[in-house]
Amino acid sequence: MKKNEKEKNIKHIVFITLNAFLILFLLNCNNGNDPVIRQDLIEEEMPDDNPNGIISGDTLRVPVVHHISRRDNATNPAVTGGRITKIMGDINSNFKSAKIQFVTKDIKFVDNTQWNTQFIKQDDFISNKVLSSFEDPDALNIFYFITLLNRRNGQITGELGATALFPDQGNNLKLSASSVEIQNTATATHEIGHYLGLYHTDDDFRDSQGRLELVDGSNCAEAGDKICDTPASPDLNDSNIDEPTCNYIGTETDQNGMRYNPDTLNFMTQWAGSDPDGSLCRRRFSQGQIDKMISVLNNERSYLITRE
Repeated sequence: MKKNEKEKNIKHIVFITLNAFLILFLLNCNNGNDPVIRQDLIEEEMPDDNPNGIISGDTLRVPVVHHISRRDNATNPAVTGGRITKIMGDINSNFKSAKIQFVTKDIKFVDNTQWNTQFIKQDDFISNKVLSSFEDPDALNIFYFITLLNRRNGQITGELGATALFPDQGNNLKLSASSVEIQNTATATHEIGHYLGLYHTDDDFRDSQGRLELVDGSNCAEAGDKICDTPASPDLNDSNIDEPTCNYIGTETDQNGMRYNPDTLNFMTQWAGSDPDGSLCRRRFSQGQIDKMISVLNNERSYLITRE
């Protein structure tokens, strides 16, 4: 390895190491209010934001501000510092092939007992933005709540694991306690996909003739998820997925009578299962999805980007 390459790699390693220490410092020194942290989480292993140590020169770096909800009296944090570091490591591992990496810029607290225990998605959506005053305009903002609820026609319809704002909707995503469990390595990545403009692989966008995405790909640019290298997909659920293998076993067909052959391993599927080893089925992006996310980072969300 050439001398200048060694020096560059050393700088990156030092940067990532300092970033991991920053997470611990921010949590322990925020306004003098230490969150109450359960002992079982204190002892978790705390990996670096980038577990591989090196960020290449052509990698897009996205700053992240984490907003942890707590009660009014600064107790009951929705997530711990150790868990945030684990989440960041998972995200960066999942985005490595896309050459997109995420770096913690800051950790802040939102002390509101009602929001901490139950935050309603529609209170911070298109027409109502109760969280906008907390956001950093130059970073991806991730808010953590114990429970996320969905409301329709004035009625609570159920819980959500997580939710994200698309590029034309706002600048944050929200994670519930269930989506940050230590074995869940995909939900945050899935939501960042939405934040960067990706739809579900089985989305129901229709073409100009009113057709859902066809298996032959002839309307892939305007139907389904509008990404042409992700196969057309029916609704994926426990009845048409063999969870031990993550394989599609359904018999659904498209409007032309062609049988679906969906990518059940894609991060943007709505079905989330795991194989016998505990590995989540959702584990990859297609190149078309990567190209879309990079385009969004270079255009609609260009305010996020720093380059080496």
